Amino acid sequence: MKRPLVIASLLITAIVFIYLLISFDNDIYVPPKEPDGSFTECIGVVSKKELKILYSGDTVNVIYLVPKEKKRSKAKYIECYLEEDDDELPNIGEEVLVAGKAYCFKPPRNPGEFDSRLYYSTLKIAYRIKNAHITARNGKKDILREKLCILRYRLEGMLDNCLAEEDSAVMKAMLLGDRAFMDEEIKELYKNSGIVHILAVSGLHISILGMGLYKFLKRLKLQNVVCSVLPILFMYLYGEMCGISSSSFRAIGMFVLRLTAPLIGRTYDLLSALALTEMLLIIDQPLYLFNSGFLFSFGAVIGITVVKPRLEEMILLILNLKVRISRNLVIQGLLSGISVVLVTLPVYLEFYYTYPIYSLITNIIVIPLMGLLLVCGVLSCAAGGLLGAGLVVRFLNIPGIAVHYILLLYKYLCGFQNSIPGNILYLGNKEGYRIVIYYVMLGIALFLIKKDKEKHDRERTWQIIRALIIPAALFILTINIPGGLKITAIDVGQGDGIVISTGCSNILIDGGSSSNDKVGKYSLIPFLSYEGIGVLDAVIVSHEDEDHISGILEIMDGMEKGGIRIKTLVLPDVAAATRESNYHKLEKRAKELKIPVKYISKGEKFELKVKTGFMSEKLEFTCLNPTKKMETEGANAYSGVLHMRYGSFTALFTGDVEKEGEEQLKQTISQNTEKYGEITLLKVAHHGSAYTTDEEFLEMTKPKLAVISCGVNNSYGHPHAELLERLEQYGTKIYRTDELGAVSISVSRKGEVRIKSTLIPGQ
Repeated sequence: MKRPLVIASLLITAIVFIYLLISFDNDIYVPPKEPDGSFTECIGVVSKKELKILYSGDTVNVIYLVPKEKKRSKAKYIECYLEEDDDELPNIGEEVLVAGKAYCFKPPRNPGEFDSRLYYSTLKIAYRIKNAHITARNGKKDILREKLCILRYRLEGMLDNCLAEEDSAVMKAMLLGDRAFMDEEIKELYKNSGIVHILAVSGLHISILGMGLYKFLKRLKLQNVVCSVLPILFMYLYGEMCGISSSSFRAIGMFVLRLTAPLIGRTYDLLSALALTEMLLIIDQPLYLFNSGFLFSFGAVIGITVVKPRLEEMILLILNLKVRISRNLVIQGLLSGISVVLVTLPVYLEFYYTYPIYSLITNIIVIPLMGLLLVCGVLSCAAGGLLGAGLVVRFLNIPGIAVHYILLLYKYLCGFQNSIPGNILYLGNKEGYRIVIYYVMLGIALFLIKKDKEKHDRERTWQIIRALIIPAALFILTINIPGGLKITAIDVGQGDGIVISTGCSNILIDGGSSSNDKVGKYSLIPFLSYEGIGVLDAVIVSHEDEDHISGILEIMDGMEKGGIRIKTLVLPDVAAATRESNYHKLEKRAKELKIPVKYISKGEKFELKVKTGFMSEKLEFTCLNPTKKMETEGANAYSGVLHMRYGSFTALFTGDVEKEGEEQLKQTISQNTEKYGEITLLKVAHHGSAYTTDEEFLEMTKPKLAVISCGVNNSYGHPHAELLERLEQYGTKIYRTDELGAVSISVSRKGEVRIKSTLIPGQ
């Protein structure tokens, strides 16, 4: 049997994956029943420690404890953020008693949001203790690992000595695996450009540092055992110092096997080595199969070692070339990039829902410079240690200057790439069956290419047909099939954010929060990306309160960096005296970004097409509030109200309408009850306030379904009990974002309604 380890790896991976699908919730760490912020004490051994930057910008020491009594078998660590006045850090290997406030990692409340519970479960971290204070310690330590930790801190200090702050932060990530000091904008820039992989300690580090040392020792003509053992020991210590992630474990493991094989009289096989390291990782932590770093790391190696040679053969066969193209570095770079993309594209769509299409070209420039950058980074670190700090040192540090200009080139390349229209493809999350079909078709295509080579099949028609299997697989994976009308109330905390998708157009009604910071970055944009929405045909603002616009402003800021595009901004057409600072802020920002601004008032209508497969129907919106040039003291009174009709399905989106606005709305409905009365769906006004949606209004509308957008345990007490009682009296089924997370309502062409929430009630 050829490569038995590869076969075993595939079988074990399949078994583990099926097991996780069946018992996924059992393998995710389930938090304790105590509420967040409850006091806790924990005795454990310090496993590792690091520095982290808080949202406030303050630096805090973080230690990871292995609990002495492992009551939580599926979790290994407890992450402890120490108080600032804890000057003396415990040693690695020391047993300590920590007291503080415990906080659990939560599942996402919206599709597309970062799943912190799953992520930290893959890292075996059970929960987090904030404001942790060490009340007792035994003074023991793991000498080796403590020395490695001290060495990492010293090396980081050397980088600070010889490099500018931004350059030093990037090199700390590349060389030492410490991303804590990196600017968030730089991380986002690298991610949106498809080069974030350069920050991981992986195979490139091994080839430069490990193989560099191995070749150096070989030149000294030392014994083979010495030439192999010393680099292995060095790379193990280096990996331990940086924190052994899945990608670094894979790279170091394969390096160890490569140098060990000749010593025991065996031939090194790359795929067998890859299979062995993969098995060791998933046996230790099955949840790695849901970790993006793990999947990207192994996928990239498979792409380069398995897919790339087949693609090269396919090109030679189709073009009927007898010469190899291995000497053309540009073509080889493109083939490597395409091969990695073919393997990892489903991973991109599973975790990021987008793909930076021009990253293939950017990586052709970035990757060849990485070797030089890492070498210069190591030399700069040495210079910083020998010469100390200061501007003179930086001026004399030639490797440091090279680091600066290479990173500057990366920054300009990424900035230029993000400025090109269409850089980011918003493909959205894909169903599991499509991913399976894609990989099966890719495997068939590679198998047929190999058979063509073995049989010397020169019938080009068949070669071209076989080559088209790969584009067909990509089409099946990436195509977005119109699914009809879908309305989603995003959980933005205490605020509003409603997305309406029709298969042809996408509209956002409000988007802000008074309780969640950066709601655009962490909730709205991830949800839109998950849905494959890269363009908002219209953003409709009901009124200018912060809890309805803060996320919209973030989306606008992202447009300058190649993010989601807004075609039209729609504002309520109220009197100039009524428009306050936020209203003018929206107008000004739209003008800067060249977004057309339209103003809407009572009686105005617009239509959209709803597309389901190849069928399309009409969706009609009518504005019921405010009256044209309405003048009022409070923004809630002029809040925009939209009535929507799709066949027999009707909906009313009420913003925060109250007072004279609600009175005017009731008058309008009463004058035309056939059209506006007895609605299917009501977006309850003002987050479920008792002072809106009165009995008279409910008597007119008799909503079958009601969605309330409000924050968990919000200070206003929304939704108020009186309001809930009124809705229940009319038999209205209530869906609350504070209890269910995002709530999605899908409407079929026949008017059938399906409702889905992100969270299970009570979760």
